[in-house]
Amino acid sequence: MIPGITSTLIFAAACASAGITVLIGNDLGNCAQNYCTEFETATAMAFLSWFTALPSFLLNFWSLASR
Repeated sequence: MIPGITSTLIFAAACASAGITVLIGNDLGNCAQNYCTEFETATAMAFLSWFTALPSFLLNFWSLASR
């Protein structure tokens, strides 16, 4: 069940990063001072890592459920 916990934590971190990016970029309007492109790139990488970890979780969960 460790892949499920890891996948959930990665997704939560990606969503939190996206929330901070939206807060700084859209709500506060301080994108020029706060390195928005780096935050957006980090957020995209977090979601990509979640998408790569998701098949592992699903396959492990399926093999556990089929026993």
